[in-house]
Amino acid sequence: ETVKLKASGDKSVSGITAEDTSIASLKTLIKDLELQTTVLSRRVDELGITAKEAVARKNRVAALAALRSKKLAETTLTKRHATLGQLEEVFSKIEQAADQVELVNVMEASSRVLSGLNKEVGGVERVDDVVDQLRDQMSQVDEVGNVITEIGQGAGAVDETEVDDELEAMEREEREKREAKERSEREEREKLEAAETRRRLAALEEVEREAAKSKEEVSKKSEESIIGQSVEDTVKQMQGMSLEPKQIAETG
Repeated sequence: ETVKLKASGDKSVSGITAEDTSIASLKTLIKDLELQTTVLSRRVDELGITAKEAVARKNRVAALAALRSKKLAETTLTKRHATLGQLEEVFSKIEQAADQVELVNVMEASSRVLSGLNKEVGGVERVDDVVDQLRDQMSQVDEVGNVITEIGQGAGAVDETEVDDELEAMEREEREKREAKERSEREEREKLEAAETRRRLAALEEVEREAAKSKEEVSKKSEESIIGQSVEDTVKQMQGMSLEPKQIAETG
């Protein structure tokens, strides 16, 4: 039994035709041949393995029988492949022809649609009339707009001198603001620089005071060291002088 599926966008109702039955039969035959070729291929492989096993067992009769069966299966497989190729080619041609029929039908329907639309348009003369009418209406709109513009210009004329004066005043005010801002920034910068200079001078004076203090301490320590050395030398001299008379007396 043949079942025909309807496409989602196909609104036409048609029964199963002879072409549909033939295509369905062709598809079925192709499927059967594909199954047969699969079975025959597996059969050839199995017979080859059987022949090798028989040779390994040194069973020459079984090996010859397996090889004969293999050759028959290979011959049948070759024929099936050839038939399958022919059927697939036929099916491809049928699909191509069906596509061409569909294309022709679409082109024919498109031609009818264009013909109907052209009839609705009414031909070139009607299009020219419509375009002329459209141009006339657009011209009228432009004329009305020009009249309205002229009225507006006459009623609201602008004094360019006043505009220039106002612009000059605004520019002068903006310039004065900018100059005042720059002057304020310059004064602030000068104050900061003066403060930084005073800070550096104070730091330099502090360094000089510390250096003078360190120098004074070093000088004082040097003097104390010299005085201590002099006292020590004097004591040694006095000790030497006190020992000399005693030594002279002992000698005498």
